[in-house]
Amino acid sequence: MAGRSVSPGAALLRTSRMFSMPPPIPSPTGDYSSATKHYSPSATIPFPTHLAVTTTSSSRLAGDWGFKRPFPLKTTTDTTYPLVRVKKVDSIEQVTDFDSASDHVITLRKYQEMALPVSVPAVSASRYHKSVFEEDSDVTALDDEKKKEMVNKRWKFTGPWLAGMTDGDFSRFLEKTVRGRRIEFRAFLRETLAAEMTTDQAKAAREAGEPEPPKVTASEISEQQLNDFMRVLRVERMTLYNLVSQFLDLAPVDVDVSLRLLGKFMPGSAKEFENGSPYGISGPPITHPSAGISYLRTRSFLENHTLYGPQKHHAPIQARILKPTNLATQNFRPSIGVAGFVANTTNADTAFNAVRGRGTTKFQKQLFGFELEKRGGSKVYVDLSSATIDSFGKIIINVDESSSESEVVQKELAGELAEGESVLEHLVRARERAQERSQIPLNPRSGLSGMNSYNRLQGSASNYGLRS
Repeated sequence: MAGRSVSPGAALLRTSRMFSMPPPIPSPTGDYSSATKHYSPSATIPFPTHLAVTTTSSSRLAGDWGFKRPFPLKTTTDTTYPLVRVKKVDSIEQVTDFDSASDHVITLRKYQEMALPVSVPAVSASRYHKSVFEEDSDVTALDDEKKKEMVNKRWKFTGPWLAGMTDGDFSRFLEKTVRGRRIEFRAFLRETLAAEMTTDQAKAAREAGEPEPPKVTASEISEQQLNDFMRVLRVERMTLYNLVSQFLDLAPVDVDVSLRLLGKFMPGSAKEFENGSPYGISGPPITHPSAGISYLRTRSFLENHTLYGPQKHHAPIQARILKPTNLATQNFRPSIGVAGFVANTTNADTAFNAVRGRGTTKFQKQLFGFELEKRGGSKVYVDLSSATIDSFGKIIINVDESSSESEVVQKELAGELAEGESVLEHLVRARERAQERSQIPLNPRSGLSGMNSYNRLQGSASNYGLRS
């Protein structure tokens, strides 16, 4: 049965973003090692694939979500927030297939509340985190010369990442994309050889004190010269790889040091393989490196406390211990949940690692065991370090040990301190313990954490309206 014809104006409105939904993006690829693992069927996928739809409270009670038929109230009013994802507008049974979209939307809101910018994956162990919105790397409109110069900085490539392809995908890529471009590649090599000959002739003329000769064009390269150049490239593998990468616009691959040194032992040449791309180890991202979850460029701002003024550290985030440290099972670092994500802890000698000993502080006691009497499990305060997006679209959050002063300030603001305990008393005790170790006379007017003296106004739960 043929579909009903519509006017050109109606067809335009149907395909516009105002009256139509974008098609779903492909689901994230699965992990090949997950065949022997057990995962929850209700676990949130790394990134959303469908558009999230919301409506007002009055329209929600009437089942009106902007579609051709109302949604059932029994399934749309039992959630806190009106958020759904529509998998199929029309089905064979003439119903709309939908489910709740609160998982990704609420996770996005929680992430944005942390004010954590997205950084480029670090190439080295440096603590400097570069934003994905820096002008020298966040550029997509590039010519051929700029693409060659920014190969280790840019994130968008027209070619695939060879290190992440399977044997079958690589064979299909060679058959469908590479084999039919032999003539184009020979023309590309002609232009490359002409540019090298022009550079060599100009250098020789400058050394001899002669005028610079005219540039060599690709049409002046004979077949014999081109064949000799290709024979040289078969020996200089690194040069050949660079030329093939430029021609196919391949994403960079991090090469082992032993392979990188091969360019130094070529007879008559001392060329090195350029390396250093942040996406060379795990591959370039499938979308923009920020994934649209945050548009902040930096976290360099001060948080102003209502009583204590500007703070040296950001407010720590309360995290949940999903899996404690267990030396018997060789789980030397705990699994920390932050805002719906499983965060990574630092490799340094901090309280998260088992290097400092076991159970010496209250913080470490929580890391080494479950507290079954607590509702929701054990929770600790952590400091956010950085966040990156890997090549599979997953958000990687790195956390560090929080400052003791900022943790007490946050606990006081949340009303979690014990009765009679204050930030000032905590700072005085910490300073006294430091004085006992260093044997330096205590000056009560020295000032602590931005406070000019001990006589500043003290905060408590009643000051914030948490207790009457």
